Amino acid sequence: GGGWRLVRHVPAGGLWHPARDRLRGTERYGLKRKAVTADPWTVPFHKAVFNEFLFTTGDCKKWLIAKKHSVWGWYANQPRRIEKSSSRRGAYHARWYRRHRSAEDPWISLTNHHGAGGRGDVLYGANRHTAYRQAMMRHKGARVYIRNKIPKVDRCAKLDGGGWQLVRHVPAGNSWHPSRDRLRGTDHYGRKG
Repeated sequence: GGGWRLVRHVPAGGLWHPARDRLRGTERYGLKRKAVTADPWTVPFHKAVFNEFLFTTGDCKKWLIAKKHSVWGWYANQPRRIEKSSSRRGAYHARWYRRHRSAEDPWISLTNHHGAGGRGDVLYGANRHTAYRQAMMRHKGARVYIRNKIPKVDRCAKLDGGGWQLVRHVPAGNSWHPSRDRLRGTDHYGRKG
């Protein structure tokens, strides 16, 4: 854990984040003084090197961690992976929205979007939208953090003195690598991490 950088804050109230950047981190508004302020704020983070988001309520009672690639992309009511959350220790999926023409997106929630609003499970909304505010209003606002989580070195990388770089991986199962480059290193597939 650790290494989180706070990049966006909205206080408890009637409106979600003013941002319209769909969590790309291109906007700046408000004054970042401390985590809890009476006004919303964000700092640019589009040039930051990061691979995870942490979405929390202002009191941190509700939270979830998701990889950047799970949050970014375009989707509507599609399952997106949550690494862990205040309600589950392990990875699971919830249906979210991040549509091209909906400035209030993405909608990020602990559970599937439909039903999450009534349970107070929505942790992110934008464009000053007024829907699904229960968690934000009851738990002192909402925040967005980022970090670049560096995976733990696997013990194979330490063989014969170490220095090895992992370049290909296939999970346990019935299939070998899908590459056809004969180990020349020219094929690209999957996501590292």
